[in-house]
Amino acid sequence: MSVPPANPPPSPDAARTTTTRNGSRLMYTPHRARHRAAIVLAAAVTLVATGCTAEKKDGNAGSPGSQAAPPAPKVAPGVTADSIKIGITYPDMASIRQFVNIDYGDFELAYNTLIKKINDAGGINGRKIVPVYGKINLISPAAAQETCVKLTQDEKVFAVLGSFNGDEPLCYVQTNKTAAVGGQLTAKRYAQAQAPWFAFYRGGDELSEGMSLLAANNSLAGKKVAVVSNINEQAVMKDTVIPALQKLGVTPVETGVLDAPPQDPAAVGQQTGVFIQKFQAAGADTVVVVGSMGASFPQVLEQTKYRPRLLFTDVGQANGYTGDKAKHDFSTLNDAAALGFRGGWDASGNQDCVAALEAAAPDLKGKLVDAATLPPGAPNPGASASQACQNLALFKAIADKAGKDLSYETFQNAGFTLGSLPIPTYSDPAVYARETPHGNIPVRLWKYDPATQKFAVSTG
Repeated sequence: MSVPPANPPPSPDAARTTTTRNGSRLMYTPHRARHRAAIVLAAAVTLVATGCTAEKKDGNAGSPGSQAAPPAPKVAPGVTADSIKIGITYPDMASIRQFVNIDYGDFELAYNTLIKKINDAGGINGRKIVPVYGKINLISPAAAQETCVKLTQDEKVFAVLGSFNGDEPLCYVQTNKTAAVGGQLTAKRYAQAQAPWFAFYRGGDELSEGMSLLAANNSLAGKKVAVVSNINEQAVMKDTVIPALQKLGVTPVETGVLDAPPQDPAAVGQQTGVFIQKFQAAGADTVVVVGSMGASFPQVLEQTKYRPRLLFTDVGQANGYTGDKAKHDFSTLNDAAALGFRGGWDASGNQDCVAALEAAAPDLKGKLVDAATLPPGAPNPGASASQACQNLALFKAIADKAGKDLSYETFQNAGFTLGSLPIPTYSDPAVYARETPHGNIPVRLWKYDPATQKFAVSTG
């Protein structure tokens, strides 16, 4: 299950989640991962197997091809003449409090408040939204499956909204043929969908074009490149990042995949140190840091004299590293660059949601702010607010366009013809078409500015 701000940006990128392994769950901030608390969560929640691997790269990994979902049927579960029943999943933050104390606010309050606002304005083509919630225990291997069965088979909802973790949407759109809004909509997963599925985060597929931004001005020509990732993002590294580099004429001289238990910082540090030694021995002068490794890899690197150029695939994670300005040697970031989405916390769509929540819960006034402005460990109720705002905005836009005759057929066709749609907390709009059910929000190049010790969007 993912954590907000939602599927993507943060300031630039929003909170993001990763896949599960051995029954454990991992969350790291995405989409925006400016909040360092969520980055800490990544280390606290992922209870994965021990061990690490460092391997020479000598093969080609194919990128998943895009494939359109099949025509949606004229069925409308959970829809009556005056209501639409939807499922809403969200992470139970109390379930990981033994590892780290993170407060993302009240998800049900956020959704209920915004749903009431929609319903009070006439609902969706005269139908009121009726929510059914599924709170997911983040360290229970069975929790996501149990919630899926509850919402699809017991409650028979029309669609499920959430910031799903990894392959979790497939339980809805493939196994139970129930529509979904949210999650990491990759081409590989979408090819398996048997029900409408729309999202605003591509789960790493955006790196196919993003790597060319990191190689702008022929900056990788003649370079020796290494790549490092966490085990949960190994597929992104092998299926997207490395093939994209190879298309640019770059074959990594070394790769590393960290799968040390995150609850053991010493093991994580030691194994990351092994990767660094191997990269240096291979003569790598550039390291591509995939996903959530962006917050931790530089911390180990700074304890050495080795200073390769760092290229991050997730600027939100890189911002997690820069958050503790007094604690780090930022010479690790000389000439560093990153990929990420442009954030827009102050955009009108998001501020409308903030205003509605502050009116419903006056004690939240002044607390629903961009996570980038918060000190490490501070409560961040804006996370649940932005996730609810994003998912409901997308669902409502598609369902509105589907018209009074709401079914999976009309819902899918509406999404395929929706066109440009502002997604709260993103500066660049999503564009929905048959070929882009993920919204195709453009990834941007960010460059590290040593004067401010921050990453800023490149204007070049």
